[in-house]
Amino acid sequence: MKSNFKIQTILSKFDKNLDSIIHEDIPILKKIKKQVITSGGKRIRPFSHYLFCQFLNVKDVSWLDVGSVAELIHAASLLHDDVVDNASIRRGKPTIGASFGNKTAILAGDYLLACGISRLNSLGNQELMEIFSEVLKDLSVSELLQMEWEKNPKITLKIYDQIIYGKTASLFGVCTEAAAILAKKSKAERKQFRQFGVRLGKLFQKKDDCLDYFEDSKTSGKEFLKDFKNGLYTYPILLLRSKLSFIEKSKLNRMFQKETRDSSDEVTILNLMNSKKIPAILHKELEAEKNDLLLFLNQFPKTEERELFIEQLNRLT
Repeated sequence: MKSNFKIQTILSKFDKNLDSIIHEDIPILKKIKKQVITSGGKRIRPFSHYLFCQFLNVKDVSWLDVGSVAELIHAASLLHDDVVDNASIRRGKPTIGASFGNKTAILAGDYLLACGISRLNSLGNQELMEIFSEVLKDLSVSELLQMEWEKNPKITLKIYDQIIYGKTASLFGVCTEAAAILAKKSKAERKQFRQFGVRLGKLFQKKDDCLDYFEDSKTSGKEFLKDFKNGLYTYPILLLRSKLSFIEKSKLNRMFQKETRDSSDEVTILNLMNSKKIPAILHKELEAEKNDLLLFLNQFPKTEERELFIEQLNRLT
């Protein structure tokens, strides 16, 4: 109970700060601002930044702004993602595009980025500006790469890894590295903290990909089998493909090359997943990666903050 209370206290600080960062120049932005702040997001990126600042005994009060900017970049990327994916639901609620139109969603995402970078610039920390600027480039490159390969049967695990690095892992890496910057750590130490965040982000994205196939909409907040319906080659599919015979692989590719996938295709893909034991393989893989991340965390003293991080990490597997 105490831990949950602590989490909510910190998240409330981020929400209040987001409210101050996002301006309301016109009425539509007020509605979008409300939807962004009350979206039901877990705030895992800013919360990770906060916890690492605690691990490193950071006294600089900039942590609140840094974590908030990370969340704004994430929120902006979701607005853009939903337009690209033609998504109507996000976390069980209508997307900005569904509510106000795709043009508004794109421009609103740009506006959130502008608000975030403006606040970051006000901190006067060149190192923070540099790493966050790299994140914005990574996001753009990964989106272009994803659009190029998302329905291409020749996509490889290496290409997938490049996509999720820019799409998700890079921002996680910045959240942990930024804590090291505020703690005035060396570049070598910063690299270690960044790598932890990158690995955490990849774990998070792979888990998110799994939700599409193994969690219903009420539990995940996502439309069940949305990625499959959109013909996307996400991690569970790439892993499944590696376990198939030539004939089975050809059948899978034909299914993905169809204009739309019907209910019989959904049954087929779920049966294939189960017959090849993909859920069990994924669980074992994600569990192993989580345990490696826990080893890194164990270097820090056993505090309430460390236990909170471990608690959040356990929820990913």
